[in-house]
Amino acid sequence: MHSLLELPLLGLPVRFEAEDPAALDAVLAAYGEWRGLAAHPHLVPAPGEAPSARVRLRLRPPPPGGPPLEDAPPQVAVTGSRLLLAAPGARAEAELATSEASAVLDPRILADPARLRADVLDTLLLFLLTRRDRQPLHAAAVVHAGTAAVLAGPGGTGKSSLAWAAARAGLRVLSDDAVYLQLQPRLRVWGFDTPLHLLPDAAGPIPEGVPLRERGGRLKAAIPLPRDGSEPPVVERAVLCLLEPGGRRVSLQRIDPDGAIALLAESWEPGFDVFRDTLLPPLRALARAGAWRLRLSADPDEAIAAVRAVLGA
Repeated sequence: MHSLLELPLLGLPVRFEAEDPAALDAVLAAYGEWRGLAAHPHLVPAPGEAPSARVRLRLRPPPPGGPPLEDAPPQVAVTGSRLLLAAPGARAEAELATSEASAVLDPRILADPARLRADVLDTLLLFLLTRRDRQPLHAAAVVHAGTAAVLAGPGGTGKSSLAWAAARAGLRVLSDDAVYLQLQPRLRVWGFDTPLHLLPDAAGPIPEGVPLRERGGRLKAAIPLPRDGSEPPVVERAVLCLLEPGGRRVSLQRIDPDGAIALLAESWEPGFDVFRDTLLPPLRALARAGAWRLRLSADPDEAIAAVRAVLGA
């Protein structure tokens, strides 16, 4: 008999099924913060609503005396509507046509829910849920007083370094790499709670003992950000801020919303370019609330005043 667990990830009902309750315990340890959405009824699906995605988990006993799980990045392939994933301790697939995913797991991966999430479940879930009015935008987002500055730019622009500077300055970080835009019934900007990833030599102090993980082919420090659960991982007020690196001084300029979207469209990156058509409507709604160009200096701390100005405006 299968055990069931349902969580409102990105505000969408996701059902997890497993024969072994230990698998669902690991899922809950990885995504348990989403249960806090129950305190915000307008953000969660109505009771009894059909799940937006199903994930089936099955355990496969490891061979006796087998070596420990390798520390290697997952391999992902997408063909049409199907995703295949292979990682140390896991084999998984997801199918858009049915909104279902399945994974066969080595039980040893359950001992590290963060690894289970980062290497397996996040990929499956985002593959399915981003087709449900949760369009992914390559951007960080920081929040103050309920308003988010969505800091967009290609890889290497400085999004994560700026998000880390904002966290140290007391701003709430919604995401350091990707946000998910919902258009209906109104514009919402969702974060997907993951560690903030920085190169070990990035500007700003990195806490001691932070683990290093391979991300985008490079080792990065995975910094867990404090979450007290008092605020949901979503905002309904946001402005768009396009980041440009390489300035000698920080500069901030308000720009036309259509011009901001045109600039973004020049730099769609692999993975995000799949959504270029469906992303445009929520992106227009975001830019209409305010669009800015922020040129960064070599020191991300110097841009915090400009970020606060954007949030204040």
